[in-house]
Amino acid sequence: MPGTVQHSASCPVQWTGGSAFDMHVHTNHSDGVVRVPELLAHLHRRGLRAAITDHNTIAGIREAYERNDAASIIIPGIEVSAIDGPHLLIYFDNLRDLASYYDTSIRGHQGACPHMATDLPTEKIVTDANESGGLVIAAHPYGYAMLIRGVLKAIEVGMLAPEVLDRIDGLEVICGGLSHTLNTRAEMYAAAHNFCMTGGSDAHTLREVGRAVTVTTEPLTPAEFLEAVRQQKTDVIGCERGPADNLLMGTQVMTKYVPYLPSGIAMHIKQGKMRLRK
Repeated sequence: MPGTVQHSASCPVQWTGGSAFDMHVHTNHSDGVVRVPELLAHLHRRGLRAAITDHNTIAGIREAYERNDAASIIIPGIEVSAIDGPHLLIYFDNLRDLASYYDTSIRGHQGACPHMATDLPTEKIVTDANESGGLVIAAHPYGYAMLIRGVLKAIEVGMLAPEVLDRIDGLEVICGGLSHTLNTRAEMYAAAHNFCMTGGSDAHTLREVGRAVTVTTEPLTPAEFLEAVRQQKTDVIGCERGPADNLLMGTQVMTKYVPYLPSGIAMHIKQGKMRLRK
């Protein structure tokens, strides 16, 4: 039975005991502005843990794991951006398995703008992750804005066949960057279809880390925590960013895309044409 979902009135959120992981955090190794040492220090100060899920790269995880304490507070992850739009959060029990998946399935498939879409379709990303033993979570299932960045939104507009959900383990039901309405829709879908549920801030700046978390009542290692997610023994607590916070973060993040502006525009045009053909 899926865990509970609590929309918090306070940000960053508060929790009591057990383990709390922000399951969706970006660093300066992709389109975030958070440096790994700053992130680790912040997590220690708050008694929080996190999954580093940079877009299409594991460089941030590699840097984190150069420190002895990282393995106890960081879940190895990646957010893979599909050519047909959706973003997939993929988690592994250890860095070795993540690196094997990355080297086999992701390396060499990044586009001219490494933070944007790979040349891989959603179904290929999901299938390869399944075969590698990864936990596959649909990031911001109904977002963002007019962009097809979520699996459920892609299905809704006819970009994906619903059968892809048979190979996805769960849904991100509170994403810090999505509206309350869209997060609630994801929560309702997950509960109705017996998906495991996660929460993550989608932080690109340090102040966003911890806005949404996935929690357990017992203290667990990262690998044990992922198993608890699989078994639906976790709860989600989170709050969404307001318009001012979104504008502030967007302004900071945009600097990471400016060097790739022509290729970024070309990618948006390509994805728009793909949607029209569907």
